[in-house]
Amino acid sequence: CRPLFCIFLEKTLKLFLFVLHCFQMSLLPSFSVDPGLSEALVDLEREFLGKEVEVVVASDTSDSETSSPLTVSSSSGDEDDGEVGQHYLDVEVDADAAAAVYFNDEPATVPAVAAQPSDAATATAQPTSRECGCSKNCLAKFDAGEIEALQLNFAEMEKSQAEMMILGLLEASKYSADTTTRGGKRKKQWHRYTYQGEEICVGGFRCLYNIGSKQFKNLKKHLEDNGLVPREHGNVGKKPKHAMAYPVVCEVVRFLKGYTEQFGIPQPAPLRGRATLPPTYLPASCTITSIHKVYVESCGHTGIQAVGYHSFRSIWQACLPHIVIMSPRTDVCPVCESHRRKIHESRSDTEKVAACDAFKSHVAAAQSERDYYRQATLDAKAELSATGCNLEVLCNSPCSRDLQRVHYTFDFAQNVALPQSARQEGPLYFKAPRKVHIFGINNEALPLQVNYLLDECDTIGADGKTSHGPNAVASMLHHYFGVHGLQEKGCHLHCDNCSGQNKNRTIVAYLCWRVMMGLHERIELSFMLTGHTRCLVDGCFGLLKQKFRRSDCYTMQQLETVVNESATCNKAQLIPGSGLEWRAWDAFLAGHFKPVKGIRSVHHILFEAAKPGIASIKSSLDDAFTDVVILTSSKEALDAAGLPATLSPGGLSAQRQQYLYNQIRPHVPAAFQDQLCPKPVTNDPTPAMVEDA
Repeated sequence: CRPLFCIFLEKTLKLFLFVLHCFQMSLLPSFSVDPGLSEALVDLEREFLGKEVEVVVASDTSDSETSSPLTVSSSSGDEDDGEVGQHYLDVEVDADAAAAVYFNDEPATVPAVAAQPSDAATATAQPTSRECGCSKNCLAKFDAGEIEALQLNFAEMEKSQAEMMILGLLEASKYSADTTTRGGKRKKQWHRYTYQGEEICVGGFRCLYNIGSKQFKNLKKHLEDNGLVPREHGNVGKKPKHAMAYPVVCEVVRFLKGYTEQFGIPQPAPLRGRATLPPTYLPASCTITSIHKVYVESCGHTGIQAVGYHSFRSIWQACLPHIVIMSPRTDVCPVCESHRRKIHESRSDTEKVAACDAFKSHVAAAQSERDYYRQATLDAKAELSATGCNLEVLCNSPCSRDLQRVHYTFDFAQNVALPQSARQEGPLYFKAPRKVHIFGINNEALPLQVNYLLDECDTIGADGKTSHGPNAVASMLHHYFGVHGLQEKGCHLHCDNCSGQNKNRTIVAYLCWRVMMGLHERIELSFMLTGHTRCLVDGCFGLLKQKFRRSDCYTMQQLETVVNESATCNKAQLIPGSGLEWRAWDAFLAGHFKPVKGIRSVHHILFEAAKPGIASIKSSLDDAFTDVVILTSSKEALDAAGLPATLSPGGLSAQRQQYLYNQIRPHVPAAFQDQLCPKPVTNDPTPAMVEDA
């Protein structure tokens, strides 16, 4: 047995000879072989390795077109001399294969690859799709088509999917324990790579999946440190250096909200099928560029840092997506559509100019009414804040609070149907469920909206009829002022131009009657232009509907809960038990007041205690008030008349009860069937109403 020192010396000399050989043959391809140096190498190998090495150097007189070959042959005592390989001075040697030859002491052909240009002499050759770089060439035993298909399929994967696949393969290829035999933590994990049940080298594994050495190393380190979890980029969750400061974004949002409050038109509800906030439309004449210019000018006046156009647009879309610029087709005003049609159909320049002027005057009038509405809301908020009234203290005496500018808006919402399920059944779309009407009165100074929920059986007429008539509106206004009002001295009411509900002789006479009875000292009633009537009450309706569509409602009590939970500004009011009494206001007031002539063109009506029985009217804000006497009797006769006669709810007809019982009851859970669709009181043999159409 040779001493260990001799073995160490032998291996050291082998390494030295290999490095010297590579230096001569690879790193300096243009280096000419010195015969003396070659003979010294032969002597060293013959002395220490016991091998015969023959170095043949071609003469300098060889043909210039043929490279000078250097042939290296080695042989041991018991083997025949054989040619190990033939190299040229202008080629590079595969270092891995050459190392295998030297350290394994096995005669093998040292592969060579074509030389690179002189400026890239140090570049290493990359293996092809089936070359792993090991001496065994472990990928050669597999089908080339299968390997190519695997590489193509792997290349089509997303990066995260591909990395998770590699991590899974690495986890499955572990074959060493996490701890050593001595109980310590293993510093380096061993893997056994396989493909189709055959063991392959690490180079073959990387070649199969086209993984670079750096990426492969990082994946192994990630697996050791974090386990089998997806990798995340280091910048995930970090704030970029060029990101805008939070106060700057807040200023942009604050500007857009202020601009929208001044020029926007709120919608009553979001588009069907979208669980978003109700949209607010900016005029079609606005553009993002024009609004950004106004923003930049505002920032210049206030000294606030302004952002660029693209950042302004991104903040708008991310923070306030419900604020949109409407297209001309979004406007539902019939007058606007009529003017647009006239402009389009105009033949001469004179007609077109006249149509454009009429359109501009209409839009200006609508905008002035909108500004007047916003100013009334701001005045109400400012007055309430300045007076500091304690609203928590109940006050039931009329005109007990010194408030002159309380602002109310009222309107009907589109009715809802019960039963309501977030997973609506298809057959219900073709039937007539139980209807619930909603009437809202909004105190915009707070803001707080009281929503009266009118079931079919609670309306004045049978089966929900006459629920939107003047008697119903006047009765609910009278109840609201007495129960939910602020008991103010003066108020301002805004509503739409619907003649059947608001703009009629009954409502005008009722407000005049309230002033004459001392329930108010001053009331102003304003009607917004048709098609431009959107206001805050519609926005609260939108929040209510948004919550309603995502809820399951089968009873009026559940609907009341949904309304109360839809927003802090919404409050539900059921009719039974509320103290609301339906009264025949139309017949009662017709005996004491006369209608206002030309009321369709009137947009502002004022009632004052100093002018009893007189309605001051005007058609536009620029006009002056004109006094019109509408009282036909005396104040004494009005005092003696008291209140109108009460009206009993119409309830449900026998046919309607039978229809709900037969057609709607099967779609209601058993626990709520008797509340929503009870058994008819009378056994009516008449078949169910045909309401499906």
